[in-house]
Amino acid sequence: MGKLGKNLLGKLVGSGKSCCCCGPSIVSVRKVRIGGKDMEIAGLEEEFESYCAAGKAPEDVDNEELMQNLLKINEIPEAEMKNFKAAVLKEYKKYYQDKIA
Repeated sequence: MGKLGKNLLGKLVGSGKSCCCCGPSIVSVRKVRIGGKDMEIAGLEEEFESYCAAGKAPEDVDNEELMQNLLKINEIPEAEMKNFKAAVLKEYKKYYQDKIA
């Protein structure tokens, strides 16, 4: 594969060598039950990995920072924001427990 192909592949699969100005990396999409319906949240897995790698237990998570990071790439209706926050924290608690178990 040529250099151009490798560069493009790196941008698509997130090799860590691409930046936001050169094109997006693919992020995870995870279904979360929010307000009685399933919603797909992009980047949730990456955010959880980052918090877990930093050693942050669910009670140590800055909920506002987490929401701001997720809202950069997700559009959540204002009416669902309270449910969204609660559901994301619940998901992180499950994620954290699975990682430390």
